[in-house]
Amino acid sequence: MSEKTQKIVLRPFTEKDLPAMVCWNNDPEIEYLVDRCLPKTLGRCLAWFTRHSGERNYRLYALENEEGRLIGETELDHICWKRREAELRIRIGEKKYWNRGYGTLALREILKRAFFEFKLDSVYLRVYTFNLRAIHCYEKVGFRKEAFLKRRLDENWKEILLMRIDKDRFGKGSANNQAFS
Repeated sequence: MSEKTQKIVLRPFTEKDLPAMVCWNNDPEIEYLVDRCLPKTLGRCLAWFTRHSGERNYRLYALENEEGRLIGETELDHICWKRREAELRIRIGEKKYWNRGYGTLALREILKRAFFEFKLDSVYLRVYTFNLRAIHCYEKVGFRKEAFLKRRLDENWKEILLMRIDKDRFGKGSANNQAFS
């Protein structure tokens, strides 16, 4: 982690954040790393945002660095309150902030929220096996590999890794994972 990387702030994602999301959604390098189709225009992003806003089983957060700059987003999707689990997605959209520790900080913050505010027991995610930087970040906070899936991408089959972390494993992790440390 860079000496300059001091904190990350999770705040509710708002309509004013959508232009940045459109930029990220249209960046081929970022799009290649994401396992889903994303809206490419401001109008479609707004429709997507409006549809998901207020959903009981979905939470979207903006990621701001220590200077208050929007650098990415993270979400908990498919929240199953009965099984107490959710799917996590995260993206540092501003590439100049890659490899500076923000992803790790953001993961710790969203997992604290998932486990200690929402009282979930388990969080899972999907990541392409070629995204080694992301896999390393996930393992660093305690995610474990669970299964492999295959998906057609660019006329070829690509492997997707399913990873999971449970509340107990997160709580027993490094001091940085502890609730509200």
